[in-house]
Amino acid sequence: MNTIFSFIKRHPIVMFVTLAYLLSWWSAPFANGQIMPQGPAVAAVIVLAITSGRLGLHTLWHRIIHWRVAWYWYVIGPGIIASYIGGAYALNLLLGASVANPPHLPTIGTILELLLLGGWLEEPGWSGYALPKLQEHFASRSNGALLAALGVGLFRAIWHLPLVIYGHIPWFDVVVSEIAIQLIIAWLFNRSGGSVLVVMLFHLASNISGAVINSSVFTGTEWTVYYALFVALQSLIALGIVIISGIRLGQKANEKKLAIVDQKAA
Repeated sequence: MNTIFSFIKRHPIVMFVTLAYLLSWWSAPFANGQIMPQGPAVAAVIVLAITSGRLGLHTLWHRIIHWRVAWYWYVIGPGIIASYIGGAYALNLLLGASVANPPHLPTIGTILELLLLGGWLEEPGWSGYALPKLQEHFASRSNGALLAALGVGLFRAIWHLPLVIYGHIPWFDVVVSEIAIQLIIAWLFNRSGGSVLVVMLFHLASNISGAVINSSVFTGTEWTVYYALFVALQSLIALGIVIISGIRLGQKANEKKLAIVDQKAA
């Protein structure tokens, strides 16, 4: 047992990613490819409990409930989502697509499902643990924040593979979209002073928007074109953020804020 704990302490990210996959993928064979979104969060709790105990868990919890940020960060995230989802919808119509079923507000049942099993529950793991951990690991490099975001984006992309295998999302969602969304998330996290809550609400807004414009709005190849436009616009926004904010993705301007958050948690 001591050998296992020692390995986890030496390789926390390896163990986090392994546990995140195992704790999420176990349901895929029994649920038509659906995976458990809580897996990364549970993995983070396990690894932190072993590697840093109560202090690490307290720090994670403080990042999750860190809500005292400028109000506009709660608007910017959903605004970004609305821009690329709405933009893709409009462009698809301009390209001649026909609407099979108009966008509509999700039902109460759908909203409850998103709250209980939505992707926003991933973020305590990816954004509350993995992202700051990798940013710390690459802190000595000028492009450390970018490397950290790309690393988490790769982990997140692989995590979605069962959804691709079972045909729930197209392959380019994993190859391109997950990297792009992680760049946006890293920027939101850093610029909001390390608030996982801001990122969770961003992800929840994305899930709800996806329920409004779902696969029944367009059919066949027109849905594929819409999804491709969605990923393309998402990627352009991510690229724009990298160009405008620089390869530190807002981290440098907020290093003191992040230190204060962790210091308070300690």
